Amino acid sequence: MKVLKRLKFIYFCIVFTFVFSLFLSFGASSYASTTPTVNSEAAILMDAKQGKVLYEKNSTKQMYPASTTKVMTAILTVENCDLNAEVTVSYWAVNAVPYSYSLGYITPGEVYTVEELLNVTMIASANDAAYVLAEYIANLDNPDYVFETTQTSRDAFDSSIAEFSTMMNDKAKEIGCKNTNFVNPNGIYNDNHYSTAYDLALIGKYAYENAIIKSIGSKASYDLPKNENHPTYTSTNALLRSTHRYYYEYANGLKTGYTDAAGYCIIATASKDGIDLICVILKGSYLADGTATRETDCINLFNYGFDNYKSVNLVSEGDVVRTIDVLNGTEDTKKLDVTAVTTLNCVVFTDEVVDVTPVIQFNSVLAPIAEGQVVGSITYTVDGVDYKSDLIATHDVYSSNVMNIILALFAVFAVLLVIVTALSIKKKD
Repeated sequence: MKVLKRLKFIYFCIVFTFVFSLFLSFGASSYASTTPTVNSEAAILMDAKQGKVLYEKNSTKQMYPASTTKVMTAILTVENCDLNAEVTVSYWAVNAVPYSYSLGYITPGEVYTVEELLNVTMIASANDAAYVLAEYIANLDNPDYVFETTQTSRDAFDSSIAEFSTMMNDKAKEIGCKNTNFVNPNGIYNDNHYSTAYDLALIGKYAYENAIIKSIGSKASYDLPKNENHPTYTSTNALLRSTHRYYYEYANGLKTGYTDAAGYCIIATASKDGIDLICVILKGSYLADGTATRETDCINLFNYGFDNYKSVNLVSEGDVVRTIDVLNGTEDTKKLDVTAVTTLNCVVFTDEVVDVTPVIQFNSVLAPIAEGQVVGSITYTVDGVDYKSDLIATHDVYSSNVMNIILALFAVFAVLLVIVTALSIKKKD
């Protein structure tokens, strides 16, 4: 009898252990399978399409951004300039750069296109080229401004940089940054020049949506096409360089940074299987074994994102969302298909099943309606994040005179009914 009880107890323990193991396995598979190793002081991993945060560490801590600042300079450049416009390099754009900071080795008096300067700024992290662009953009509305090649114009240069910094801060607020302040276009150390990993991810997301910046930020090297005296500029982003120990095959941008105060920084982007990710690392360093935490933290976070998340299509551009009858439309045009303007994808855990009913809202849908006219919106809410697209008409809807008369009569009747009701209530009182 005792032996039987012992066997039952052992059997119970085995079954319990098995069930408990299954429970743990299910729990692990339902969420991120591993927590990524991040040694740098601050970091964030974000879905580049919708801005969903997938991982964060000290992401709102105010820190120095170093040359990741140049992403904002690139944004203002592409939004304000003709890329083919020619710009003269001024004396202070070159000589205001402190010793030991990276240079593009351009010379006062040389003339380059905006696009050439932007490539040198982003790929070589050239502080002089960033100054040239900032001085130029700050004076676009000042045709009398002279890009001096002598030492006599420091005040004008300083004023230009201050004006450009104001433009940077205004743009940062527009993008949604809450804890960012820029005082120069390149990230040269200043105690009042700061940002956060979260804000820089927003800036990176905004830049990544621009095809020009995305293309430049993905280059591993660059040559000035008309100047053989300059060396080939090699990207400071090791993730992009196929021969480097930290090369990452899915990386496609964007900008590194370093100062003694900021440590090693980066706004990095990568794409795989329909997922676009942005990773920001601030104050990276080298471990005792020589490991660079900026690069390894990026790789760990990217692998974490790609291994544990998937992209789910909610609606595609051109999908018919609903067919409606336009009340006052003509008989042959009143049946109207409305389609989504934007493809909406959400990033969720790999084991998560997305089954959400969208909220569809229509404007006052009455004829006449033009093909392509926005008639409403569709919104999906997944894990607390809203994914929204406008809805447009697929064809013209013409107004029916008969229905217009009926609607007008109905409106008059409704007004009269309100008046009669009001008078009746007043008489009773």
